[in-house]
Amino acid sequence: MSFFQYLLLLFLPVLSVNIYAAIGDLNWLMRLTQLLFIVGVFVIYVRRNKKIGFNALCFFVFFFLAQLVGLFFHSDTFSFLLLLFYIGGYFCLCREAFQNTQRQAATKSMLIYFLLLISVNTYLLFTHVTELKDYMSNDLEFAVYILYYLNLLILGIVGLIYYLNSYSRKSVYFITLMLSFIFSDVLRDGAHFYLNDSAILITGNLLWFTGLIFCLLFFLTPERKLRLMNLV
Repeated sequence: MSFFQYLLLLFLPVLSVNIYAAIGDLNWLMRLTQLLFIVGVFVIYVRRNKKIGFNALCFFVFFFLAQLVGLFFHSDTFSFLLLLFYIGGYFCLCREAFQNTQRQAATKSMLIYFLLLISVNTYLLFTHVTELKDYMSNDLEFAVYILYYLNLLILGIVGLIYYLNSYSRKSVYFITLMLSFIFSDVLRDGAHFYLNDSAILITGNLLWFTGLIFCLLFFLTPERKLRLMNLV
């Protein structure tokens, strides 16, 4: 059986159950399907790559722990812990992206383009987090969300640097997973804080699954020697 056949065999049943859980407002079942999907993707990664990378291993462990916390614990304290595990997972993705890079000065036009993209994304995420404050019970919860979305912004910056310097297949996988996770989180918060709509939740979950698939492709794909522009 080919790689993509294994992936489809895992993805389609899990996604179907996840959609059913979202429509039926069965949060535990949604978490369980996401947990099983992480395990399944990790098994595929191990089967395809006998030498397990440190960043990949840590990423899957952090994501597994995040879903485990979300499945069995529902208090605010454990919700914060869930977000911290996700932050750890995103850090591993960034570390993997930087691992094979070199610093090189950027052209002025590229620097301007990069700064404009970062400014727009920073503004959009800042607006989103600011609007969330009215729906949160205390300042600690708001502070954790600020930390979490700051981490997403860093992930976005790394993704743009990576893509603008490489244009390789691996960098395309990275920027795709980055966008999938960012939009998934925005939609998840929209469904949780603003409007409890199953369509929004299903879309967010679908993007989350897509992001995880591209994480698998990202970790499995070798990269040629990259250059990292000196944008600092």
